[in-house]
Amino acid sequence: MTRRPSIALRLALGLTTGMALLWIGAAAISVSVMQHELNEAYDDSLEQSAQRLLPLAVHDLRERGDGGRLVGGAYNEGGDDDDRPDAGDGPAGSVPHDSSFTYVVFDSQGVIMLRDQQAADFALPADLPEGFADIDGQRTFGLTDRNGFSILIVETSDRRLNGVMDAISALGFPLLALLPLMAGGVWLAMRLALRPLEALRRDIAKRDSKNLEPLLSDGHPAELAPIAEAVGALMSRLKSALDAERSFAARSAHELRTPIAGALAQTQQLAAELGNGPGAARLVEIEAALKKLAKLSEKLLQLARVEAGFARSDREADLLPVLNMVVHDFNASTLWHDRVHVDAAGGGVVAAIDPDAFAIALRNLIENALKHGAAGQPVQVIAAAAGAVRIVNQGGLVGAADLARLGQPFARGDTAADGNGLGLSIARSILEQAGGSLSLQSPASGAMDGFEAVMVLPRGDNRQTNHGAPGTGATPKVKA
Repeated sequence: MTRRPSIALRLALGLTTGMALLWIGAAAISVSVMQHELNEAYDDSLEQSAQRLLPLAVHDLRERGDGGRLVGGAYNEGGDDDDRPDAGDGPAGSVPHDSSFTYVVFDSQGVIMLRDQQAADFALPADLPEGFADIDGQRTFGLTDRNGFSILIVETSDRRLNGVMDAISALGFPLLALLPLMAGGVWLAMRLALRPLEALRRDIAKRDSKNLEPLLSDGHPAELAPIAEAVGALMSRLKSALDAERSFAARSAHELRTPIAGALAQTQQLAAELGNGPGAARLVEIEAALKKLAKLSEKLLQLARVEAGFARSDREADLLPVLNMVVHDFNASTLWHDRVHVDAAGGGVVAAIDPDAFAIALRNLIENALKHGAAGQPVQVIAAAAGAVRIVNQGGLVGAADLARLGQPFARGDTAADGNGLGLSIARSILEQAGGSLSLQSPASGAMDGFEAVMVLPRGDNRQTNHGAPGTGATPKVKA
């Protein structure tokens, strides 16, 4: 089965991805702004350092010069001429400063007068820049005073890059840590937001041919309420159509009973008048066909009642009197005389089912057992414990394939007995409608052959038992 895509998963992934992209965009903007601010701060630091160091360097050079002449010399205590380097090399010396930058001091002719020790390996450009510049990937600032002395401040540390990397780490690592939390939070929010949709699905799933009540649109979000109302309207139209169909079937079956009974009576009267005369055999066939048609109309009427949903009951009742009444009717008939035996040692039959519905289901199961069981052999009706009634007959085994089909409308097993395949279907529909079930098995329990039908009766929430009118021993009225 192909896995269907999940709306919640799609939304969660989309929202998480969108939030992550927004975070990355905001982080990029923040890093850009921070980098700009850091550059301004560090540039300001270079400029202030140049403004402070140049006067100090010039003053130091003058103090070490001859008569105030701007000469180059080493920073030794004696200031001897032997210690002075050539003008092209420039003197070595230093002025106290921050270790994050170095500097070189020039005279008005561009001759190096003072070079910091850290600037020894720095390649000086041919034309010294004035102001801020980038030389060999390093930030510089050049400043010239009114006497022609110049200073070039060169930033040597990676503090700018380190500052930017620290900012990226400070904004990026939380994203990596929070990304699973964001995904989980979005997923949970989506699941909570889609709960009304799941409730609507469950509400629709409860509807079937026996329950076509309109859906409740109260409590649904604004997006789902129109869908619930539209589906509810569709349910109403389907219910109206099914009610009309069921009403037609019930009325047709009911109306057919009278003319069929009349035709059967006339046929039997005609057969009595003709005796063994010509056409007697044909009258027998006509009578059998009319009886079969009468039984079919009765089954169709029962089926129509079942589809109307009359089997449900919220009140429990003791159905043992109903069971005894149905069994008595079978035993009193000339066709099935005293072939149905009752075993009620398990106690009363208490269940939450309409007595009429129970009688119809029980009658169909007993009739099926009598018709398809071994000829002349009894049928056992056992009121077992835990609200179950077992109907057991003797006879040949029923194959697994036939067992799987039995209980479906108009489905019959491999049998020569007459019938229309509706008895088991009606019994199963009644029990399932009331909340119970019907199970079929062959061979019967504890036997090598035979057939067994087990009615599992529903128990209601209301445990009050209806035994008829108090003190009268009244039996529920049954229309089977």
